[in-house]
Amino acid sequence: MIKIFTILFIYSLLLLNFTKGSTLEKSEKICLDHLLSNLGLNTVIDCLNSNIIICSTTNEGTFVDSLVLISNNSSYQISSLDFQCFSKITQVTISNSNISSSFLTGDTSINTISFSNNTIAYNELFSSQINPKLKNLYISNIPSPNSQININFSIIKTLSNLQFQLQNWDVTTKYISLVNDFPVGGMYPIPSLAIDLKDIPPMDNVKCPSITFRAYNSPSALGFNNIPTLRNINSIYFYIAMGNSDFTQFSLIPIDNLINSIFFNGVLISPTITDLRNLTNLKYIDLRNVYLDFNYQGKIPLILPQSVVSLLISGSSFSGIYEFIGNYPKISTVSLSFNQIPDSFSEWRNRGYLSFDLNDNKLQGVVDPSWCTTILRVGNNQLSGELPSCFTCHLLSDNVKYMINGGKNNFTNVNPIPACTTLIPNLRYDSLSKELTLYGDDLGFFTENIVVPGFTYSFSPKIQSKLFVASGVIQSGLPQILNFNFTGANKIFTLSTIQKPPIIDTVIATAQSYSIILEGSFFNYNISSIQILIGDTQCSIMSATFYKVECLMFGTYEKNTIGKVTVNIRDYYYTSLTILKTSVIAYLNQTTQINNCQLDCISLGGFCNTLIGQCNIDCPNNCTNSLSGNCDRSIGVCICNIGYQGIDCSLPNIPCPSDCNAQSNQGTCNSQNGTCQCLPNFQGLDCSLPFKDCTLDCSEQLNQGECNNQTGICKCIPNYQGSNCAIPSHFITSVIPCSIDGGEVLINGWFGNNNDGTHLLSSFNILIGTLDCIITSINETTIKCNLGAGTGTKNIKITNSINPTVIFNGNGLFNYENPIKTCPNSCTSLNNGKCNSNTGECQCNDKFIGFDCSTPIKIIEIAPSTNTTINKDTGGIELTNQETIYEISIISLNEISIDGSIIKSHQLKGNWSNDNTTITTDSNLFKFSQQLINNTCKITFTIEEIKLKDKNFTFGTTTFKVEKDSIKLSVLIQDYQYQSSLNTLQLIFYSAVGDDTNSNNDCNKQDTSIDISNANNQQISNYIQISKNSKTLVGRFINQVIADSRSTFMSSTIIKDNDNNNNNINYKSSSSIKIGLNLPHCKECLIDPDFSVLVSPDFKESCDESNKNKWLIPVVVVVPVVGCAAIATLSILLYRKNRYRIQLLKLRTFKK
Repeated sequence: MIKIFTILFIYSLLLLNFTKGSTLEKSEKICLDHLLSNLGLNTVIDCLNSNIIICSTTNEGTFVDSLVLISNNSSYQISSLDFQCFSKITQVTISNSNISSSFLTGDTSINTISFSNNTIAYNELFSSQINPKLKNLYISNIPSPNSQININFSIIKTLSNLQFQLQNWDVTTKYISLVNDFPVGGMYPIPSLAIDLKDIPPMDNVKCPSITFRAYNSPSALGFNNIPTLRNINSIYFYIAMGNSDFTQFSLIPIDNLINSIFFNGVLISPTITDLRNLTNLKYIDLRNVYLDFNYQGKIPLILPQSVVSLLISGSSFSGIYEFIGNYPKISTVSLSFNQIPDSFSEWRNRGYLSFDLNDNKLQGVVDPSWCTTILRVGNNQLSGELPSCFTCHLLSDNVKYMINGGKNNFTNVNPIPACTTLIPNLRYDSLSKELTLYGDDLGFFTENIVVPGFTYSFSPKIQSKLFVASGVIQSGLPQILNFNFTGANKIFTLSTIQKPPIIDTVIATAQSYSIILEGSFFNYNISSIQILIGDTQCSIMSATFYKVECLMFGTYEKNTIGKVTVNIRDYYYTSLTILKTSVIAYLNQTTQINNCQLDCISLGGFCNTLIGQCNIDCPNNCTNSLSGNCDRSIGVCICNIGYQGIDCSLPNIPCPSDCNAQSNQGTCNSQNGTCQCLPNFQGLDCSLPFKDCTLDCSEQLNQGECNNQTGICKCIPNYQGSNCAIPSHFITSVIPCSIDGGEVLINGWFGNNNDGTHLLSSFNILIGTLDCIITSINETTIKCNLGAGTGTKNIKITNSINPTVIFNGNGLFNYENPIKTCPNSCTSLNNGKCNSNTGECQCNDKFIGFDCSTPIKIIEIAPSTNTTINKDTGGIELTNQETIYEISIISLNEISIDGSIIKSHQLKGNWSNDNTTITTDSNLFKFSQQLINNTCKITFTIEEIKLKDKNFTFGTTTFKVEKDSIKLSVLIQDYQYQSSLNTLQLIFYSAVGDDTNSNNDCNKQDTSIDISNANNQQISNYIQISKNSKTLVGRFINQVIADSRSTFMSSTIIKDNDNNNNNINYKSSSSIKIGLNLPHCKECLIDPDFSVLVSPDFKESCDESNKNKWLIPVVVVVPVVGCAAIATLSILLYRKNRYRIQLLKLRTFKK
């Protein structure tokens, strides 16, 4: 406790260095100069460059805060009057000076006083009430007194801390007495005390946090009898230099006490066992230099309360320690050095202690490996045998040497220091807790022996030798690979901060050796966690590092062949197990450089042929047999022979394959459809295959899959995957975003459940753009999370720590909601129109039209007619005006994988069949349909002419009008069969413009130009324009999709395309745009683009009349997609000269 008060004294000096001002206020300067002058000190000082004064600056000015004084004028007696003129002084330190005995009573603002080695009438210092503003009083280096000094509790009661200690700890402590002058019967607070004194006073009516009593001679019997009065003290520290002390008095303290800690330094007598179970709050007991007689019949003479967590005894002599400590299971810290303990240490086991100090005793036997997980100090004993590897691995550490060396210890494996082969480190980062955990075997004991270059965080031991943790590690600055230098073992290891399957760069094998070496990265050092298979034969691991693994084949395998090499790493973390797997194809008799595939072959149902860097993907049913077709393993698709069809080429002519092996009584042929009916023990197209049971249960009890007995492989329902159908394939159907200020995001889709007991739903992570979206609630179909502020379109990435390889990437599914909408081209100018910032639409003035009000309305006389033709072969629409021909069609439906690549493209154009045509007074209806090849999806395409009156439509939050004599297109996509529930759809629209080959109208000839400047996903709608021959096709795409009855954001992709070979219009030249509408993963989707054709105001009716007949024709096409369904509307509008009205041109012809 003396050290504690010394630290407090030093700390009080350090506190002076907190704020330094510049120029003192005038009154403060006068006061300071007067004081320094009286002390014979230099008065020319300032706040910035002085070791005497520390200043503080406020709004009122600069003032003296602290002073450190050593007088040069011993005749001048310093008093409180010298400090009353300082208005804000809080700390004063005075040394080697003459101080008035009334100093403490003066009315000053001083909070803390430190006196050292001063001349004071100490017997008068506590004669009057202390200034109540003074809270901390530290008096040290007091000359040995020769008269009585009484310190009354009533005088010091307003203090928080009091130190009163002599310069020399000697017999003169007898002159110092603490006097309890409080009335009997009350309870009075007193400061924490550190005092040299004669005897222990009665303290049954006082309460304080801590007392430190230092007496040269042992207290009197009366003083010891006052120990039971210390019931209201939290921490007790006694230092006794001479004589014996009676420790049994502590057992007499009443049970309702507050004692938490007892420290006693001095000789103790123990005629009997001291029962301390009355100290029910006692946690720490520290008895030092107690002398050899402090024992009872050779045992520790104490009975402790069960609350004790730390025990220290030194200087005695006893045995039976292990049994004694075992009676107190909460004890975690033990120090019993210098006690001549003769016990055998061989049977002692670590019970989870934090530290266990047995230095300088007479212990015999060996050290058990259970002590590897604590700080064990057994130096200077008589131990022998082999020391556990957790110690011998780190003998280059001075701290570890101190733990075991010295005395007669004679371990057999420490000199010379043995090679360390058991140090096996692993690393794991947790982004939620921001902890980087180092775990494994024989990692060492001390933080300073783990050095990681370039890593600014330190690793603190949680379990010695087993577990170290660096806290507060920011993931963004964390490298994937760190080098760890275990200085006590002189070993360097490369470890990964991420969970990643091993990367194999080279396979080294020879025909002469059974050794196989794999070089690459992301292996580990734990041989027992690595499995290498050559084909189906296990290769015995001989050595392993981060970059290299070597194994030895003992079984029989074909060396002169190409084989599959598989590495499985079992990554344990606490009770969690993750299998990290990599497979390659390599030569087994020579060195192979591995060529990794660009695609994820495993997710596509195959593996990577690393000899050539291409996927090897099994085809469905292996394409039945060689007569039916051949498998293109690079894409996993069957190439059927003539006379066969189907995804597995299993649909031949009527005869059954091999007559169903009827002669072998394996099946019968169904001649109506050419298929076999197999008997119970057989299966296959020709009943030649035995019936196969699945080795796994396919999660049938959870309704996640069933066994395919043709292959013996589990068949999963659409939302699950994996060999046992246990891995959910989560996906997103719609998103309700937050505003640009951030907030709650609602994500709809499918995310699995906790039915299998894995706590799946609590293991999701959402990343929107680069920001984590913090999940607040989640169920099977809905996630709510909170996202930070941002703008624009973002990707959504959903991962799950239980199944980290299953990732859903929602490309462009999220768009921050901006309450202030922008209009296309800012509506051109204020003369043309104004922007409605609530809807993002332009409101044009009377003389302008168009999505951006850029097109003037002109007076016309004669407008050329426009013919609208429906092509019943392609399902496309052709708009012909003079020599200019426009085509609008839906050409394909693509299935998109999570990496943005096209998994499957279904060509729609040219594959329609005309179902029926219905003509009524209100509308003309034309219906087409087609069935996708190798898919359950049916697509219905309808064209409707609206004849009598305008018709309003509402899409999501947008309302629009389709005028009479317009054409509405709809596309219904039903029951699309996704190859993976992680995939999405993209519907491709095609718009083209070209010239009629027979036209002679050259005065309006203009080159094609495409304008996509208003194709902006951040607007309510995207706009594209194709201009040619004074006419413009305008396409509008509303950035919304109704997915499974919910409105959500939809992005679109526009691609310029000048390829003339893929359209059927007879053009001299043509230009086109393909527009991809990016749909989420949904069962039903609804989208709504529209198109219009405008004839420009500078159109010339004839080549010699440049200033006549200026007119405008808009042709509107509106296309919502329903279910996966699309609707399109076409109308042709003419503004005729002198009439100021709109005429609607009806359909002229239909192509048969």
